[in-house]
Amino acid sequence: MSSSITLVETFGLSEDMTMIGEGPAARRERFLLSDRNRTALKEAKQLLDKARRGNRIASMRLSEAVTQSDLFKSALGEVIDRETLAQYGDIETQWTKIAAQTSLKDFKKKPLIELTRNRHALRRVPERTNYPIASTTANERFISVEKFGEQFGYTLEARVNDDIGELDQVPNGWAVQARYTEDDNVLAQLANPLTGAPNTAFFNVGNGNLGTGLLTPDNLQAAITHVSTKRDKDGRLLRPGRLLLVTGPALTFAAERVLNTTQVEITLADGTKVTQPNPFRGKVTHEEYAGLPGTAWFIIPAPSEPRPAFYSGFLRGFETPDVRYKSDQGKSAGGGDLGADAGSFDDDTTWWRVRHIHGAAQGDPVFTWASDGIEE
Repeated sequence: MSSSITLVETFGLSEDMTMIGEGPAARRERFLLSDRNRTALKEAKQLLDKARRGNRIASMRLSEAVTQSDLFKSALGEVIDRETLAQYGDIETQWTKIAAQTSLKDFKKKPLIELTRNRHALRRVPERTNYPIASTTANERFISVEKFGEQFGYTLEARVNDDIGELDQVPNGWAVQARYTEDDNVLAQLANPLTGAPNTAFFNVGNGNLGTGLLTPDNLQAAITHVSTKRDKDGRLLRPGRLLLVTGPALTFAAERVLNTTQVEITLADGTKVTQPNPFRGKVTHEEYAGLPGTAWFIIPAPSEPRPAFYSGFLRGFETPDVRYKSDQGKSAGGGDLGADAGSFDDDTTWWRVRHIHGAAQGDPVFTWASDGIEE
């Protein structure tokens, strides 16, 4: 009797049991599997570069090729998409300075489970005894992602005028905006994006991590001591790991002076002021968050530590911005197909669109401190 394997219909589900379809990373990889596609991509890139340098013949050939060849039209879209991706990869990010990256398989909320004992030694396991189960916090912390994007119209007038510079705004502008979107989402978890004041949903009296005062050696010492002497529920001293001093541009020079001077003036417990070698060297690293306004300052653990203060989330397979164009040009009066370069049926404009998926969330506040930067 022969045996058989039953193939179960999965209805287009991915390995993660979702129906999100093909992401931009998979699509780019699939496009390059074909020799024909790779050749078309190279030719489209060469022709576009010539047109950008002002070659009139190249501009005419570009318009003709997009109108007459579906393969070239697809290749040109891939060129623009890859240019956006290249620009995106070259732009310095801010969020990586303070937030840990995490992946999500869908748009549902993902719980952030943190090990509560991961800053201590492993427990002894006696002979013939089961290994103890690691305990986790029951904090209701979640992260989710959302869609961000916009459209750009490349008009008939711009094409006739050979204004290829307008089309260049697509990869350059959207790459920057995608990075800014990530940075702004994470910044909103740390502080008010308009004033720079600490986010009181995270920095508050209940969490014991909000204070006041200028960025001075005395105040910085008090903040570092505060986060470095936290204890767990069993009374054991916790280890915060590497700490960061986070400021906006307005406090950068003040922070560097405090951290890098050879000697600092410290106030002792009895009120006496003494000058001593700088004790902050090696204790804390300064990070300037370029989009952070105001004079508030923050102490947080480095994002590589086990208890990060903030998270930056990406949808799996959709980690980078995705650029595509709209093909709604209709048909010619003679019944022939028109290329996307012919513009839309409604207003002759070729529409391009970018989509970027991202989210951010607050993590563990135990090793954090924020000061409003206001003199007491």
